[in-house]
Amino acid sequence: MRGRVASAIVLVVTAGCAAPKSEAQRTVTDPDRGIRYVVPQGWKNLDAEIRSPEGTLLTVRVYDLVEAKKDWVASLPDSLIPQLTGWTTYYYILNGDYTRQPSTIAGLPATEFNYPIRVRAQGPPSKVTYWVVQRKQRLFVLRAAYPAEGLAKDEPVVRDIVEHWSFLDSPPNG
Repeated sequence: MRGRVASAIVLVVTAGCAAPKSEAQRTVTDPDRGIRYVVPQGWKNLDAEIRSPEGTLLTVRVYDLVEAKKDWVASLPDSLIPQLTGWTTYYYILNGDYTRQPSTIAGLPATEFNYPIRVRAQGPPSKVTYWVVQRKQRLFVLRAAYPAEGLAKDEPVVRDIVEHWSFLDSPPNG
């Protein structure tokens, strides 16, 4: 019995001391979404969601614009603002008006939206950031939701992920 317990302890300690993964091992290539990104050391990745140890969540949604209304597509990203606001208010309490600024993702013009939020009415302030970028006939929406206690530590890391984001040459449907 003692030997089994000792073996289990060694196994747990060894697993906790596993060598860090290389950048190549942390690179996610997602041909269905037409994207590639690198997951930071110590963060978890599952189906286009990256989660930090602090609880920050970066997600990506990809929409096909082939069947979309032409005037709606021509009005992007403004035509998406009601949806971004709706997603934000579904999960959080808005703590003011959103701000927007021009951005770039993988060399393409993008727009960054920042929504000040609170998880609970009396909780500390935080924010949700969206990046909206169109590539060919696809719309990409990246969303970073930061817990208040993880904002300062995780925001620079998320920005680095977005800065090094890339699109695959031949994603499905262009």
